[in-house]
Amino acid sequence: MSEKKMPHTQSDTRPPQAGRRGDPNEIISQKLNALFSAVEQEGIPDRFLTLLEQLDEAERRQSQQGASDE
Repeated sequence: MSEKKMPHTQSDTRPPQAGRRGDPNEIISQKLNALFSAVEQEGIPDRFLTLLEQLDEAERRQSQQGASDE
C-alpha cells in the first residue's frame, strides 16, 4: 500500500500561534516574568535575616562544643 504525503508547508514548522498578539501562552509568560523580576528585586525581610543570624550562632556554638568534647 502506498501512503500519500501532504506537501510540506512553512506553517508545519512553526508552533501554533507562536508570536501572535494575544497568544495566551505569551501573555502568561510575560506576566510570570514580570512577577519574578519584582520578587527578585525585593529585599530580604528583617525577620528572616534575624532567623539566619540565630541559626549561624547556634551552628557556631554547636561546632565549638564538638571541638571541646574531643
